[in-house]
Amino acid sequence: MSRRASIALFLAAIVLLLVAQVADAAPDDPLLGTEWWVEDIDGGGVIDRSHTTLHFVAAGRVAGDGGCNRYMGEAVRDGADLTFGRLAGTMMACPQALLNQEQRFHDALGRVRSWRIDARTGLLHLQNDAGETVVRAHRISPDATTRVTDD
Repeated sequence: MSRRASIALFLAAIVLLLVAQVADAAPDDPLLGTEWWVEDIDGGGVIDRSHTTLHFVAAGRVAGDGGCNRYMGEAVRDGADLTFGRLAGTMMACPQALLNQEQRFHDALGRVRSWRIDARTGLLHLQNDAGETVVRAHRISPDATTRVTDD
């Protein structure tokens, strides 16, 4: 075997080892990278065609659309436990009803202590310390080109 082929083989082996280590170190987080469209806040529904989303963009990070403003912040998950830290966002002018809904959404996220995905419906349930659902959302398909449809 030539020196050049030996070096190439050696480098390929190192790359494979590094890839295997990164894959082993990756967190087993079923929420990581998923995006959800909120369909209920505290049992009060949401305004039709409002666009309130929750995107688990990276380990410990969440971002989305509150219906009026974009937001980002901390999301700490440990098994079934989930809490949201302080959220930062834009400050756009919107109709008062959307601003009120957005405030209800952020308040609800502040009370979240756990999560589950319903095996039958696929809906994400964010729950308070009493186990009550405070936010319910359905997953947005990663290949979706539109999120709102006119009936």
